[in-house]
Amino acid sequence: MQINERIVPQGTILDVVGDLTYANRGAFKAAVEKAKNAGCRHLIVNLEKVRFVDSAGLGLLVLISQNLKLIQAQLSVLKPQLYVREIMSLANIPKMIPIYESEEAVLTARAA
Repeated sequence: MQINERIVPQGTILDVVGDLTYANRGAFKAAVEKAKNAGCRHLIVNLEKVRFVDSAGLGLLVLISQNLKLIQAQLSVLKPQLYVREIMSLANIPKMIPIYESEEAVLTARAA
């Protein structure tokens, strides 16, 4: 798994490449902590290049979302592939974490 961090005026975007699974949780958690420690108020996880998410990956997204809410910050998901979106929908993730189809939409929504 590769994670590239991009700072934007409305927050931090983590571009994730690979699978978001139990085996890769450490790298993902480290990237999230780095952004959080830098004062990120809106963390955007770009899943456009993620082919697979397992239950540990889903759970991690929910935990991160809850932890960010405790400090009045927000987690959003950007451009999940169809298969990943279906897995997220089955787990009711969209009820807990907003999902956006474009970078423009997520940045506009946060600014509003």
